[in-house]
Amino acid sequence: MRRDSRLIPLSREHHAPLRLGRRLIAGGAQDELRAMLPALQAHFAEEERTLLPRLRAGGERALAQRLLDEHRALSALFARALQGECEAETGKALIDHVRFEERELFPVVEALFETEDVS
Repeated sequence: MRRDSRLIPLSREHHAPLRLGRRLIAGGAQDELRAMLPALQAHFAEEERTLLPRLRAGGERALAQRLLDEHRALSALFARALQGECEAETGKALIDHVRFEERELFPVVEALFETEDVS
């Protein structure tokens, strides 16, 4: 799938979380999660800083809210998984979130980019 150049860095960052999600589902991935947590938090912050304003300005408030809600839910799950709880649930939620962004969120953002570029 070809991505708008403005989304390529965020899209490329999704590969490692997908691997992490599979490892969490398998269990025993607390150390890997702990090591990746700063990058995951930075990724969430970058998406919120760059994508949320565009989504809101484009009338996509429901998608903006879903992005925020999923980031908050994942952060809570990460904390639990670091304690050895609900690793499989965390892994599944992380994979589902990446798929949401790639399949639903990013195509909408790309359409908004096109609208901005025409204006």
